[in-house]
Amino acid sequence: MNAKHRTDTSNDELASGLRRLGAMDPGPDFAARVMDRIGAAAPLPGPKRRMARVIGWLTEPRTIRVSPLGGLAAAACLLLALGLFFTINPGTGSGRTPAGLSPVTFVLAAPSAREVAVIGSFNGWKTAGWTMRNDPATGLWTLTTALPPGSHEYVFLVDGTTPVTDAAAALSVDDGFGSRNSILLVKNGDGAAL
Repeated sequence: MNAKHRTDTSNDELASGLRRLGAMDPGPDFAARVMDRIGAAAPLPGPKRRMARVIGWLTEPRTIRVSPLGGLAAAACLLLALGLFFTINPGTGSGRTPAGLSPVTFVLAAPSAREVAVIGSFNGWKTAGWTMRNDPATGLWTLTTALPPGSHEYVFLVDGTTPVTDAAAALSVDDGFGSRNSILLVKNGDGAAL
């Protein structure tokens, strides 16, 4: 028997089987039997079960092997990301001064403060990214940043609630609420305050 004759015979048998299947009657309770079998099967994982599996996978200890070259590449990526972070966030004191800005260091003596931030006209009076660093030995809070040339109003926000003017500032102005804002004059060039 050649290959063409076998293929024709297989096709004829398949067609005959499909005709017989179509002529069969599954019975009046066919749908009920199918639904019973589906219900008896294990339930599909719901959102809670899936989340539990994901959490289990994330919290399970794993061994990570890194080649020396992969470790160097990961370290380079981390350094690059940190460099971009400190360049983009001016309140972080990266050491590099972006073009058109001048370096400025804010200092406040507040040994009993728990947290101090600089807020002013240069940052929309927001504390995010402008938290000062404390030196417990001296009680001094400092923040080095870069500001554009010009006149800037500011205060120190102590413990998130108390605005404090800069005692070292030569100039201040009424804030319109019964207190005063310190004035910082920044010039071009070396960034020294006037």
